[in-house]
Amino acid sequence: MEKITFSGTLLYIDDKQLNVEDFKKKLPEKKYSITIDKKVHSYDLSYSENYLKVTFGDGSAMPRNPTVYDVITKESTPNPRQSNQVEQKETFGLIDFNTSFLWLSNSKKRQSFIDFLRPSFMNKGIVSKDIYDEEKFIQTIKKLDSIKISAEPELFSQSQTLAECLSAEISGYEATVASLQFQYTKKNIGKNLLEKIKSILRGRNCFRGVTISGRDENNLGMLFNANVFSRKIEFKAPVDENEMFLADDVFCKLITKIEDERN
Repeated sequence: MEKITFSGTLLYIDDKQLNVEDFKKKLPEKKYSITIDKKVHSYDLSYSENYLKVTFGDGSAMPRNPTVYDVITKESTPNPRQSNQVEQKETFGLIDFNTSFLWLSNSKKRQSFIDFLRPSFMNKGIVSKDIYDEEKFIQTIKKLDSIKISAEPELFSQSQTLAECLSAEISGYEATVASLQFQYTKKNIGKNLLEKIKSILRGRNCFRGVTISGRDENNLGMLFNANVFSRKIEFKAPVDENEMFLADDVFCKLITKIEDERN
């Protein structure tokens, strides 16, 4: 069993909630493949009641290393992957048509997934929206899981002490980026810690990256990452002999979590 985390944002088309019947007409169940700049993008779509389950990935056939390293024999052997084959990194996505939520196991793939949808909804505006604004996020978050920040010299700011300290460390170690992560165990947020969170959010443009993970009063996950305020759901799911997640198990657990929260 391995942990997998989904982040959820609202997805609208022309400022309206998504409609499952509309999607079924424009994007029927099947496997899709698109090649952009020699990178192959594949999407496997299937509908289940009021959900759209998507398994997708991307990768390039080239460059290809002619050898692979055997961790058991500690020797290099010929690469069995052919020059016309692609080894894709897998991402799971789920659209909940009940709420118009888009759930992704890799939030960095949000834009590429939206780009995949666009040709099927020509002349329509597809927008991923924050679930919270900054004020609502601060009001709602009650417990902290983690805070992670990173900074680089050009983002140095006198108004952000934390960014200033990180920038100083970068210079001292001759690094290009410094990261700092705080981990918490069921940490209730008091006044002092809340002010620290507010300070980080106010000065987030001083950092290269900011991730704040926490929970609301109902213990539901909240996430600020890549300038998006979103929901999060995490759980453990089985993997196969190649340490790949089993799609059916992942979607079953995710939908169960969503419906448990709704009830």
